[in-house]
Amino acid sequence: MFFRRQHDAKWWELHVAATNFALAVGYTRRDVEVAFRRLARRAHPDVGGTPEAFHTLMEQRHLLLSQAPDQREGRS
Repeated sequence: MFFRRQHDAKWWELHVAATNFALAVGYTRRDVEVAFRRLARRAHPDVGGTPEAFHTLMEQRHLLLSQAPDQREGRS
């Protein structure tokens, strides 16, 4: 049961991150990077955001990239 709760929590974190980044099912690593750059323009402390918001954004980026398929797959 403990494992299931951890799995559910991870799924929820991934869902929240994908929603915040406005990503659809099947997103790529490039989609994550493009969305991150768009969001970072508002969240970075140098442009009026907070360190906490930017840190959360970076954590979500890392999580999304860890689940994104490798873009090199399927290429010749």
